[in-house]
Amino acid sequence: MSATKLLVLGIVHLSGGAHGYQVRSELQSWGAESWAKIKPGSIYHALKKAAADGLLTEHAEPGNSGPERVLYRATTRGRDEMVELVRDGLRRTHDPDMLNASIAMLPMLTRTDAIAHINERVARLEAELVVQAKWREHPNRDTPEHVQDQAELWAGHARTELEWAKSLSKRLSEGAYTMADDPGSWRTVPDHLKMRS
Repeated sequence: MSATKLLVLGIVHLSGGAHGYQVRSELQSWGAESWAKIKPGSIYHALKKAAADGLLTEHAEPGNSGPERVLYRATTRGRDEMVELVRDGLRRTHDPDMLNASIAMLPMLTRTDAIAHINERVARLEAELVVQAKWREHPNRDTPEHVQDQAELWAGHARTELEWAKSLSKRLSEGAYTMADDPGSWRTVPDHLKMRS
């Protein structure tokens, strides 16, 4: 749910306000159903829950020759929650859906903030690799051999992710991407994400 919540808050915020079908259409165009495992029904549920929690406001608008539709806008609390979710997704390991959602919303952070949380991920991955190496060197006698192969797979994933995180941190340090404190960012250019109608 956190990945869906983050992406929903992010799309509504970046658009300056959106209807549920616009949020769904935008996330579908990004392919979020595959890399964040988002289902259309969960988008509407996340919108309603975020509104109930005070993260979004709801504004009824007349529909085009149909029933009223709801326009959602992010509140200050919603923007703060979105930023915290991005931070959490960057530093938390073993949650690929949340990591993918956080990368999709990476420009919501300042450059320094993003680098700090990615570097925290790096430190956590390095610590996990040390623990995994010790376990693989001295496995429990009762551990089946095929489980030891599984541990090799986990270590391989962690090493690959570690290299990727270090590379992203380096690219951000060198000025990659327009971040929240850069000229032309979402904070300085309103409604820069054009929603499809």
